Amino acid sequence: MELLAKHATGGNDMEQQFIDCNENLLFERIKYVSYMLIFTYPCFYIVDFILLAKLNNPIYKFILSTFHIIGLIISLIFLILYRRSKGHAKGSIILTYLLLYLFIGAVSSINSQLNNGNIYAYIIILLAAGVIFPIRPKHQACLITGIHLFFITGLFFLEENHFSFLFKLVNSTGTAVISFTIAYAFYSFRKNNFTNEWKLKKNEESFRTLFHMNPNPLVLFNLKTSNILLLNQQAIEYFHLKNKDMAKLDGWFMLTTPEEKQTIVKKLEEHQSLKNYMVKLEQKWSMLNFELVNYLGECCVLIGSTDITNLKETEEELYNHASLDPLTGVLNRRRGMEILSQQLDGASDFIVCYIDVNNLKMVNDRYGHSAGDDLIITCCETIKHHIREKDVLFRLGGDEFIILIFDQQIDVAQAIWSSIQIEFQDMAIIDQKPYPISASHGLYQYKSGSNFSPDEILELADKEMYKEKFKQKGNQFARN
Repeated sequence: MELLAKHATGGNDMEQQFIDCNENLLFERIKYVSYMLIFTYPCFYIVDFILLAKLNNPIYKFILSTFHIIGLIISLIFLILYRRSKGHAKGSIILTYLLLYLFIGAVSSINSQLNNGNIYAYIIILLAAGVIFPIRPKHQACLITGIHLFFITGLFFLEENHFSFLFKLVNSTGTAVISFTIAYAFYSFRKNNFTNEWKLKKNEESFRTLFHMNPNPLVLFNLKTSNILLLNQQAIEYFHLKNKDMAKLDGWFMLTTPEEKQTIVKKLEEHQSLKNYMVKLEQKWSMLNFELVNYLGECCVLIGSTDITNLKETEEELYNHASLDPLTGVLNRRRGMEILSQQLDGASDFIVCYIDVNNLKMVNDRYGHSAGDDLIITCCETIKHHIREKDVLFRLGGDEFIILIFDQQIDVAQAIWSSIQIEFQDMAIIDQKPYPISASHGLYQYKSGSNFSPDEILELADKEMYKEKFKQKGNQFARN
């Protein structure tokens, strides 16, 4: 019941606002018509007292000049009332002015029967009243009906020709109906337009209220200009925009590249919305939802943001737990094999470097397993220092590591391993550790299109590694 009462009150408010708006508009129009009549009165004066001076019809001339003067006086009186009636009810003044306006037209045409027998003045003023002064239909109907009955009565007594009276009756009545129809059409159109604007304004107010009440950060900006139109307090705080100049801030400020913006705009144009788009802002992760909306007749983008920093941190912890080797911090076997499988599905060549850390069992037996772990970590850190950012290092298990070198030249892989070996030798020279640090390696160059599984490729690289290991043992036996 309370909701219905509010709805009814809102409808009454809209009706009253339209009446006030229409009265203000008509009041302004009457002002302009009054000024026009005042400024054109010299023309009426010339007609009444100069051009018609020799007309032998004193009654016609007297009535004509009298009503021209009355029109001038009415216009002057209205302009005085116009200045004094701001903020007060204008409806009665408008009705009185329109009544006098139609009455003068009717009397002028009745008076014309004394001289030329036309009703042009009445017809012109009827049509002008319908176009210029569309008041409420019931008031318009009452005014036109009353004035028209007065006009027909006067015409009946002055028009002696029966058929001429009938023709003028039909023409004037048809004009009265057309005048009312025009006024009704203009009034209805203006009311519908006002109603739509009023509803749009109320919808905008509701939208703004919901926009600012939303607990999530919201940004609304114009799609064409990227100018920000609305920004709730949550967005100001979340994106640290308190001291920013909103007039200069681009609505796409959350994105990092123009290509990213173009991609999103294309998807919005195709689907009208884009959900669950993740971006990183400084130290925070946000999930953005984009929506194309119509706001104040403009195509705009509404962005809602949800903070997922904790979720991403948990996700990263789970990823590290599932993908990283706990001892060395490099990728583990499971993740490394996944990457190797993905590379086999591609169309590019790469090189597999199979590495085996030497002397791990001896170090474990002589210095303990902590020293063995240190040996593995030291070798791993040395290898990481020399590989490139695009290459992948993972621990296959125990003392075995794999490097995926994404290059077509075997010389590149040999150069990377040579630099690793040199650092191992430097460590041995300065006796950085109480045990020797070295590793054996084997290289296998994979050619795209080869039909090998990941395990088969590793086995081929492993064979190359053992060739080096046996060679090293042979050299040791020869020295001994």
